[in-house]
Amino acid sequence: MKQITLGHSALTVTAEGYGCMGLSEFYGPTSENDAEQILHSVIDNGVNFLDTADIYGYGHNEKLLGKVLQNYAEDEVILATKCGIVRDIDNPRHREVNNSRDYILRCFEQSARRLGRRIDLYYLHRVIQEPASLKEAMAAMHQLRSDGRIGAIGLSEVSTDTIRFAHEQLLELSGGQFGLSAIQTEYSLMSRDIENNGVLETCNKLGISVVAYSPVSRGLLSGKLHDLSTLAENDSRRYLPRFMGNNLKENNDIVNELKTFATVNGMTPAQLALAWIMNNEAGIIPIPGTRTPQYLDENIRAADIALTSEQISTITEILSGHETAGTRYPEEFMKAYGMIK
Repeated sequence: MKQITLGHSALTVTAEGYGCMGLSEFYGPTSENDAEQILHSVIDNGVNFLDTADIYGYGHNEKLLGKVLQNYAEDEVILATKCGIVRDIDNPRHREVNNSRDYILRCFEQSARRLGRRIDLYYLHRVIQEPASLKEAMAAMHQLRSDGRIGAIGLSEVSTDTIRFAHEQLLELSGGQFGLSAIQTEYSLMSRDIENNGVLETCNKLGISVVAYSPVSRGLLSGKLHDLSTLAENDSRRYLPRFMGNNLKENNDIVNELKTFATVNGMTPAQLALAWIMNNEAGIIPIPGTRTPQYLDENIRAADIALTSEQISTITEILSGHETAGTRYPEEFMKAYGMIK
C-alpha cells in the first residue's frame, strides 16, 4: 500500500488507516476476542496507521490497543490518540470540551499508561477556538513534542482561522522546527464541508495532512443500511440526524445512485467511497473502521483502485444533484463542540 509522510513530521503512514472506535462502543457490542482478532488482521495486512481516543469506551479502546500492540515492534504501527472531550459515564450523551494545559498533560499520561507505548500523533479531539485557549493548548502540545513524548501534533474538527493560528503558535514555540501535522475531520461522499469552508485549501497550503474519519459515512455509503431496527439498541446512529426519519430515505436515494455506479464499475459502494478519497490529489488519508473481516479485506483492497478522470466526473455529477439530509451530530453535540451557537 502507498505510504504518505504526515505533514511537518517524520511519520510515514499507509494511505489508508484504521479507526478503532467501533471496537469499544457506538456501534453495538463486540466481543473482546473479536476486537483483538480484527486489530491483528489490520496490522498483519499491512495497515500501519491506527486511530483511537481516550473517550472511546471511557479508556477501553486504548487498553485494547495496548494489549494487541504488545505483539508488534513499535515501528510497525503509527499510533494516534486524542484528548479534549469530557464525557460522563453516568450520562453517555453528555459532552464538554477541556483544552487546558493541566488537562491535556494529565490525559496524555493516562493514555500513555493505557497504551503502554509511544504516542506518535496526538490530537486535540475538539478545540476551544479562542486565542487564549489555543495558546495554552499549543504550549502543552509543544511541550510534549519537544520532550520527545509524541511525534506529531493534530487537531480535529476546526476552522481555517484556528488551523492557521495553532500552526503559527507551534512554529513560533519551536523556532520553526515544527507546526501542525494533521487535521482530522469527517469527510466522505456525504460530508464534503472541507471542500467549501477553506479547511482543505488551508491544509494544502500549509503542508498539513488531512485525515478523514467516517469515510463510509458511518456505514451509510455501504448501501446496506435501510432500517434502523437492524441496529443494536445502543448504536449511536439511532440518534444521529442523518439516520433518522425521512433523512435516512433521502440519503439512501443518493447512496443507491452511487451503488449502481460502483457495481457497474466492479466495486462495492464502500470501495468507491474510499477510492474516491484516496484518489484525491491532496493525499487525504481515510481511516475506516469495521468489525467484520470481510469488510476489512474489502476496505484494504480499495487502496488499489485507481479511478479515472471520467469516473470521478460521473461521481461529481451524481452528487451535484443532491444534498445530504440532516446534520452530522445532534444539536446538543454541535453546541458542545462549538459547531453552532
